[in-house]
Amino acid sequence: MTASATPKLVTFVVLAGLALLGGIALGQPELVVVAAPLVISLVLGLGNTHLPASTAKVETDVDRCIEGDVVEATVTLTSFETPVEMEVAIGISPGLSAEPTARSSTGMVGDGEQRSRIVPLQVIHWGVQSVGPIALRVHGPCRFITFEGVVEERETVKVFPVYERLMQGLPPADTQLHTGDHVARALADGIEFGTVRPFTYGDSVRRVNWRVTSRTQELHVNLAHPERNSDVVLFLDTFTDAELATGSTLDITVRGATAVAQHHLRHHDRVGLVSFGGNARWLTAAMGRSHTYRIAEFLLDVNATFSYAWKDIKLLPHGALPSGALVVAFSPLIDERAIRALADLGERGFPVIAVDTLSEDEVASGRGREAQIAFRAWKLQREMQRARLGAAGVMIHSGAGGVHVALRALSSLRHSPKAPR
Repeated sequence: MTASATPKLVTFVVLAGLALLGGIALGQPELVVVAAPLVISLVLGLGNTHLPASTAKVETDVDRCIEGDVVEATVTLTSFETPVEMEVAIGISPGLSAEPTARSSTGMVGDGEQRSRIVPLQVIHWGVQSVGPIALRVHGPCRFITFEGVVEERETVKVFPVYERLMQGLPPADTQLHTGDHVARALADGIEFGTVRPFTYGDSVRRVNWRVTSRTQELHVNLAHPERNSDVVLFLDTFTDAELATGSTLDITVRGATAVAQHHLRHHDRVGLVSFGGNARWLTAAMGRSHTYRIAEFLLDVNATFSYAWKDIKLLPHGALPSGALVVAFSPLIDERAIRALADLGERGFPVIAVDTLSEDEVASGRGREAQIAFRAWKLQREMQRARLGAAGVMIHSGAGGVHVALRALSSLRHSPKAPR
């Protein structure tokens, strides 16, 4: 802790010094008598002042929550000496908010006593939020000396985003072998009727179509389309993060990816993640409840990382992009490396749909003729980028109006692309 003199100490020293000097210089003993209480207070106060033995810690009632929840942080002060007056204030991350008066408190803490205070914190944004450090101020006797220090005590709270629940997903180009909610093109055992063919050895009697059999006088059986799952890979462009009036492009990316991942996991699909930016990270496609938690933890660590290094999808391992997977991309279409990667995926035959997270309606054009010309040139450049992606087989739609609106529009444009090479 750092010791510093208070204005009270300076005032006492100045008044006592002036009274003593005036009494001696002017020969007035009354001034010396006036200075005596001040001198006695200074001697007793400073004589009993020493580095305090006090600590502080903070604890939260939960370590995981959702946006909009209230987290209670408990600040505990402990003194190991004679009663002292202590002031405490806690620091919080930008994703948390609290009343300014609630974040600081003052009180007397006795010898060996612990005093706790509960601070309610409103969670306003997703991410890994921290409560701490603790700023501590201890007043010495008579408040002549103040000791100030920072206790590096932190508690981490993982805040998961609130997302739009999708009512309709994206139909896959190819289905996999596991049971799911998508009707496969292949003919096998299932519920969805496919076609009728003549009976062959090995066919089950339960599949005989008696109406066709009686009409043709030959055994015929029904074939159905099995219900299978699919592979979905979420491609997140994390090279840049543009601030908009309603949030940021990275915020739209994380919320949209969370909504799509939760929807497809509920329908028994395998979901993978690729964070393509300054730090490339990936999560292999899987399914199940445990994978839901892994995706949630993965998305909390997504952030925009600036980098000059050129990157392409060759950096990703083979398992990050399984064959036949539907790639759902979220990108503001700003960085050329991300645009090139999406075009490369489309040219390789992957079915790629992209949500443009940068809405042009939320970008101000500026004032003046030059600003208007620059804004139109920027919009033309983005049109060229979208045309370039479209030529590569990438379907793209603006994220204006919400992710569910964009996905519904993309779902209506869905076609059956060729299988990945």
